[in-house]
Amino acid sequence: MSNLKQKTIKRGISISGIGLHTGKTVRIKFIPAKVDSGINFIRTDLQSRPRIKADIRNVSSTVRGTNLAQHRSADNEGVSTVEHVLSALFALSITNLDIELDGPEPPSLDGSSKQYCEMMLKAGIAPQGSRMKCVNITRPVIEMSGDKCVVALPSDRFTVGFMINYPLDLIGTQFYILDLNAPRYIKEIAPARTYGFMNELETLKKQGLALGASADNSVAIGSDCYLTELRFKDELVRHKVLDLIGDLSLLGAQINAQIISIRSGHDLNIRFAKKLLKEVG
Repeated sequence: MSNLKQKTIKRGISISGIGLHTGKTVRIKFIPAKVDSGINFIRTDLQSRPRIKADIRNVSSTVRGTNLAQHRSADNEGVSTVEHVLSALFALSITNLDIELDGPEPPSLDGSSKQYCEMMLKAGIAPQGSRMKCVNITRPVIEMSGDKCVVALPSDRFTVGFMINYPLDLIGTQFYILDLNAPRYIKEIAPARTYGFMNELETLKKQGLALGASADNSVAIGSDCYLTELRFKDELVRHKVLDLIGDLSLLGAQINAQIISIRSGHDLNIRFAKKLLKEVG
């Protein structure tokens, strides 16, 4: 992977939609960017037009998503729930891009990364002159929290294995492993939607979360059945793979490692990514 070229898109492209947590309608525009500029979110609705780099050091919170804010900026000048967009960009090896938003959260669209992948392919992907940065894991790295953990093992390519376990018989234990390449991601991971439990919805809304959640952008789970038709029988764990890829993309580099996660969420994913950054320098 270290021999791959940096990439951007050939032309700008945009779409509007509702944010999963804010419930606000936002227009997102993807704009080609120069070599070594990285992925940057720009809040065009704010007078200061803050430019927020997709960087692990800019993670401001991990409450029901991964949220970014430029160092020393106010949280309301940041951008939230970036993982679905970033996951698609990482899988397509797009490294340089300006992302303009006229609101605080990218559109959830259908709750997956499918439409974002389709947009990038429609815009066209353009190789650039410089090589991608690459993180090479030379020894095991592990981050734990109770009965949850994420592990990186040395490898010459990037694979992700994820296990979830819920006490509901409906879900039980699911495991999925992905040897990442763009075609497999587009087919097996990108369509997997975010999910939520109906018995948590009112509490989340009182906390100002899930205000845009609906059957159009998430898998709703009842006490004994799915209230949304699944795209895959193991759609939930596939979406967790999607999220983990998005979170690890904040390292700003391609990754040569075998990643194994047991029940991790955004908080543990980000702690793990920070530890990886510290370990590999």
